[in-house]
Amino acid sequence: MSFNGCPFQGIESLSAEARKSIGNGRSLDAFLMDVTSDESVGKVARRLEEKCEKFGGLHALVNNAGITGKHIADDFLDMNEYLKVAEINLWGPVRATMAVKKLLKKARGRVIQVASICARVGLPGLGPYTVSKYGVSAYCDVIRQELRPFGISVHILEPGFFDTPLINRQKIDAEISEAWEQAPSDVKKEYGEKFFNDARQSTQLFLNSIASSQISLVIDAYYHAITAKYPRSRYQIGWDSILLFIPFSYLPTGLQDYIFAAAGLFLPKPACH
Repeated sequence: MSFNGCPFQGIESLSAEARKSIGNGRSLDAFLMDVTSDESVGKVARRLEEKCEKFGGLHALVNNAGITGKHIADDFLDMNEYLKVAEINLWGPVRATMAVKKLLKKARGRVIQVASICARVGLPGLGPYTVSKYGVSAYCDVIRQELRPFGISVHILEPGFFDTPLINRQKIDAEISEAWEQAPSDVKKEYGEKFFNDARQSTQLFLNSIASSQISLVIDAYYHAITAKYPRSRYQIGWDSILLFIPFSYLPTGLQDYIFAAAGLFLPKPACH
């Protein structure tokens, strides 16, 4: 199991809980792995080679490390923000998958990738996150075909918005404020302070109205993808994913644009509009 930026106490707690749940003196081999580091991922891959030798390979790789990045318009961002998010959300899964591919081939295993409905619909104000999720979904679509002859299957989870630390309201609000404060004066003038205030309010309103607390739905999808004899290629998770975003993704682009503009979804209009 891998963690990104979690303390060692988390590993100890997880291992202790596993010992109680599994019993018979068995436990969970938990460890830290930095998905942005070739060295860290390579070290874990070598460790897995030793551990998995007696099992004939690795049954499943689950790529779930991710961050959202700043929730604000592209004009308030820079390349560093895109690179920071992509390093974890996109290159992290690619790096991890490539590192253990030989073990997956031995076991004719499977890759489970957590993407997002943002891999289907480009949401204004979530540029870096959306770009990274489109990218990792595309990577999975490619390797699904390439690895099929080796008996490896690839499965994508497309959850909607769930009430997890990933969408911590205070953190998001602080990041919007930081982006506004650091923006060049001409950008602030172009958008106006009303845009900033409206962006904060609309983001909170959107998350409060759509984020689901039923985290078990995501866990169930993980479990099915890992254990089922015939797992699905894609898992749509959450009412917003199934009833709103996935159907929306099939609409013609022009109609999508019209709906975004007419509803004023996700981002308020700048002052210069």
